[in-house]
This record gives sequence, C-alpha cells and structure tokens, in this order.
Amino acid sequence: MDEKNTRDLQELEPFEEPVETDPTEAVEEGEPYFPPTDPVVRTGRGGRVEIANGFDSAEVPEIRPAAAASAVVPSDGALEDAIRMELALDASTAYLDIRVSVADAVATLEGEVADAVDAENAVAVAGRVPGVSDVVDELRVT
Repeated sequence: MDEKNTRDLQELEPFEEPVETDPTEAVEEGEPYFPPTDPVVRTGRGGRVEIANGFDSAEVPEIRPAAAASAVVPSDGALEDAIRMELALDASTAYLDIRVSVADAVATLEGEVADAVDAENAVAVAGRVPGVSDVVDELRVT
C-alpha cells in the first residue's frame, strides 16, 4: 500500500487509539462511551433467528387474531389466571402481592402497595389483558 492510501485510511479512522470498552475508564478520561447494543431477535419460521425490528430494513408485519378467535369470550377463571400472569411478568408489578378476582369480565385488585404509582401500574397491567372490560382498584397504599 502506498503512502497516499495509508494516509487516506488514517483520515477515515475516527480514533487514533482503540475505543474505550470500560465505562469507568471512559468517564475518568472524559471520553464518550457507548455500550454495545444487541438487536432484538426472534425465532422465525423453520427455527431461523431473525432481527425483530430496528436494525433491519424489513418491516415486521402486524399480527392480528382471526375473527373467530377474537369472538371467543374467556371465562372469569381464565381472566384471573391471565391477569396474575401479566402482573407477575411485568417488571413494574412483579414484586407486588395483589389478590385478583374476576366477575363478569370485571377484575378487582386487592392488597397493599407501597405507593400510588404501584397501584396505577397494577391497574394498567390488569386492564391491558384481552377480555377484561373494567378494573376495580381496591388497593390500599401503606
């Protein structure tokens, strides 16, 4: 490689030294630090791993339930189970001790929570479960 090509390559390189990979060192040296970011992936047809969105040029199609599936009304017991599962899986409500009951697709949440934000989060999580028509908040802030 001749001198001109070497100089051109050096001008393209944004850093003279290797990029800092330790966030503590970067802060101490006043250097910008960008943590590595992995794309969100999912398993596609045939078990193939695909990039879910954000880094791929293809759009992810919206999946809608079939008309017959959306007409099925879940039982109150199934709704209770679904709400408990959603509360357990959501990071903002997983640690809360909440009792759930459902009657005629109306969910009632009971228990003690640390603050109003926890109660609001629990009501929001329960309300997003398909088939729940309303959520009654009987949570007490302690």
